[in-house]
Amino acid sequence: MSEAVKKPIQKPESYKPGEKPEIVNLSEQKSSKVVTNGKLTYIDNVPTLGWNIPWRNCTFSGSASLLLNAMGTKTTYEQVMGLSGSCYRASMAYGWDFGSNIVDITYYWLKLNCDNVNRFYGMKFAGIDTDNTTEEEREKLARESIDAGVPVLVMGGRGAPEWGVMLGYEQTDNRYKYFGRSYFDGNLPKNESFTENRYALMGNFPKVDHFMLFNNPSEPISALDALKRSLEICQIMFQPHDKFGYGAYEKIISSLEKNEYTTKWNSEGDIDTIFINFADARKAANIYLLESADLLKGQNKNNLLKVASLYKDMFDILHAIINEKGITTSEQTRNKIIEGFRRTVELERQAQEIIKSILCNWQEF
Repeated sequence: MSEAVKKPIQKPESYKPGEKPEIVNLSEQKSSKVVTNGKLTYIDNVPTLGWNIPWRNCTFSGSASLLLNAMGTKTTYEQVMGLSGSCYRASMAYGWDFGSNIVDITYYWLKLNCDNVNRFYGMKFAGIDTDNTTEEEREKLARESIDAGVPVLVMGGRGAPEWGVMLGYEQTDNRYKYFGRSYFDGNLPKNESFTENRYALMGNFPKVDHFMLFNNPSEPISALDALKRSLEICQIMFQPHDKFGYGAYEKIISSLEKNEYTTKWNSEGDIDTIFINFADARKAANIYLLESADLLKGQNKNNLLKVASLYKDMFDILHAIINEKGITTSEQTRNKIIEGFRRTVELERQAQEIIKSILCNWQEF
């Protein structure tokens, strides 16, 4: 990510529950266009991905929302962040930063089944086990999905292991080349560009650790049920754990107090990016919960609006302590960050108590 600080979008484009049917079935509204041009087969006219859009830092949510929009489903980055629970993350798995763009790391350590996104949109996604499939099998599955007009979600298809969207392939004399959109498409060489869309070569496929297929329809769940599951995921993420939730906050604050954060837990990326990713998640939580409040009634609705407001306060605190010079410039700066995280963790505790109350009173529906 090239920018140290990103200003928030004041009026982000977003979904409104009242503007669409409560239940969306992806298979019934697919509008993606498959083009065959000589040896090229691809899904046409899909926009770019990138960190150049302020507060769109989670590559899973960015790629998944792009995939869904390409198929004609109206959704947003913030909605996917909310449905998946990515917007609540505070994690510290060994070797990973707590703001990691790779959503899988949280679910792996907490043993969560992240199926809320696909169930809401009426599909079953298949995470392909790359340890038990051959490269030929993985390529065949990807081509079948693209032929059906369904993009493929790929981690590490181009560049570092972040999520991207595979959109097409070229058949050569002795192999296939695959291409799509990723977060590493800047300054694209001509020989790595495909179609008038300038889709980028995914040269790492099929030698990737993870990819997902979204071409199997299923019975969709309602927006209300999906919201409940999102809040349940939020609670799970703050169960006692040394790497996640409050345990992660304790580790963050303790490391900052000892001035050990640059070597002890930030071995994989610059510290400013880590904090920006964390603030990005809290901003998404605010937007998703605010726009979901109309799904509830009475005190539960009022309580969800309170939780949304708490997440806005968390974002405001974190955004205020991010600056272009980084956080290591002085002890005074570091102390501001410590205090900011102490305030943020108290807001997290308030949010958790209110969410618990909402779930306990869910039977009113």
